[in-house]
Amino acid sequence: MKFISKIPFIQQLFVFSLSCFVSVFLVAMRILVSRERSFSFLVWNLFLAIVPLVISYFIYTYYEYRNRRVGILFFILLVVWLIFFPNAPYIVTDFVHLKVRNSIPIWFDILMIFSFSWCGLFSGFISLRIIQLVLSDKINHWLGWVFVVCISPLTVLGICIGRFYRWNSWDLVGNPQSLFSDSWEFLRIVFNNWKLLLSLGFLSAGMFLAYLLALSMGEMKIRPVLSNLKRSR
Repeated sequence: MKFISKIPFIQQLFVFSLSCFVSVFLVAMRILVSRERSFSFLVWNLFLAIVPLVISYFIYTYYEYRNRRVGILFFILLVVWLIFFPNAPYIVTDFVHLKVRNSIPIWFDILMIFSFSWCGLFSGFISLRIIQLVLSDKINHWLGWVFVVCISPLTVLGICIGRFYRWNSWDLVGNPQSLFSDSWEFLRIVFNNWKLLLSLGFLSAGMFLAYLLALSMGEMKIRPVLSNLKRSR
């Protein structure tokens, strides 16, 4: 029990696990009713979204085990985390698969995809927060926030490359040359199209603001205003 109490964000992990269970249950119910597996890929995408969360806990454990010192393994894990992190918010783009089907009402598919999208974002935000806190503790508070600001546009680029070019994180090992070639091509397209560049900028800002909103929710408290007023009287 003492070990469990030391796990950071243990309450959030419980809520996250419950949310994942609900998401998978919705897919299972859809398959059972419609006899179609058209959205079964959401379970795989959710698994990929959990990978950066698991890696972030490995980084945290390694950092604590070495008495808050970093080594080569720390930077390797950080790079691997960076590669897999776009998989977390990537599920939001699965709304492109939404269309009217005769077997299942569209409102159910909207609810189901939203459930998976929420889990993906939640997983990404928890893992990003862990990395930010580790970097803030090791170096300084400002570097942690600089890291978060830089991660947002990189993540948006990773999502776009994955969605439009159909690349995956493990392709960096299996087919890195083609992946870098398509990534460079996409960057050229972005910087030569100011409208697209502006759109990606807004998406990056939106992701950063969503992260700030998630953090601010954790700071919200209900203050006994009425009790204080009575005491003042």
